[in-house]
Amino acid sequence: MRVAVLGASRNTGRSFVEQAIASETDFDVTILARNPDSLNFTPAEMERITVVKGDALNKEDVAHTIEGSDIVLCSLGAKINGLSKPQDMGIEETGTTHVLDIIKETRADNPPRVIMVSSTGVGETNGNYDVPYVLRPLYSLFLKTPHKHKTVVEAAIKESGLPYTIVRPAILTSGELTKKYRADIGVCGYTVSRNDVAHFILEQCVVKNNFPNASPSIAY
Repeated sequence: MRVAVLGASRNTGRSFVEQAIASETDFDVTILARNPDSLNFTPAEMERITVVKGDALNKEDVAHTIEGSDIVLCSLGAKINGLSKPQDMGIEETGTTHVLDIIKETRADNPPRVIMVSSTGVGETNGNYDVPYVLRPLYSLFLKTPHKHKTVVEAAIKESGLPYTIVRPAILTSGELTKKYRADIGVCGYTVSRNDVAHFILEQCVVKNNFPNASPSIAY
């Protein structure tokens, strides 16, 4: 199975790549990286990964990365400096738009599945039914801008007519892989580790092909 990953250099995307190449499934993994020399994968892991040097803001680079893929994982997002200075915020919308446009232009008859890492409290969950009551002020205050961009991306994916899964994690942590989490439509919770989100995407969404054209939430 050929899997392309945008946003593989850190966080959930990176964990997904590590788990994919360590799994029993034979994955052909291609990632897009601005600076391949800065990737911290082990030499053994790098032997299992195809790295495309480029930027998700560049459509040609994205096209090269996702060519021939069965799955395209979009794990793009802003780097946050402090609480109010998001950097690279446009990369999430632009990179995913490139993915959708390229697929419709070149593979409309046999499109790959697009999987996006979003967040609880986004999209139809804007009513906060998957966000604990005590966290709702925090979401409204500190996550308003990132969620605005994720809302745009979610809508574009759903309106594209392409096969998709939108994964909505609770507040992300750097915790260990536990494989003990709850994931379904509308699951409400406080936190979940990036490693467990990556595990859910790999095992449930990719290997088992669960949650087609759906938006499951995941939390402990």
